Amino acid sequence: MKNTGIMITSLLFGMSLNAQMGVVEVEITDVVAEWGGSVNIGLYEKKGFPKMGRAIVSENLPVRDIKATHKFENIPIGTYAIAVFQDLNGDDKLNRDGYGRPTEPYAFSNNVFGRFGPPKFGKTSFSVESDDNSRLVIHLKEYSNRRGER
Repeated sequence: MKNTGIMITSLLFGMSLNAQMGVVEVEITDVVAEWGGSVNIGLYEKKGFPKMGRAIVSENLPVRDIKATHKFENIPIGTYAIAVFQDLNGDDKLNRDGYGRPTEPYAFSNNVFGRFGPPKFGKTSFSVESDDNSRLVIHLKEYSNRRGER
């Protein structure tokens, strides 16, 4: 009887842990396929947003098309934001010009951009609920029209 109680408790505890996870599906559009490189995508909590290396989960996706997709699975319920950029030269960082403006295509969740620097976490954030699939479409943006330069 004691073992049955332990098994039931373990089963219920395991089920409650699984119920506290969600999935975030992201579609990134306006990828400049002819430039190649990779799409770097990071999922952030407020504390690390949007600093490189501070994402709770990140991935580099090879550029194959004008769109890229990624699925973050088993994400604990909570509030998150996404930062993404197309790494054109393979150095794993968002390159900038002498004024600090990005020279590679970039974007944030909710398609929000800051005026002088990155947007605030609150503007880019979204909630992950238990047993929920969040689906986001993020459009990459170029600071300058580099398409004519290549």
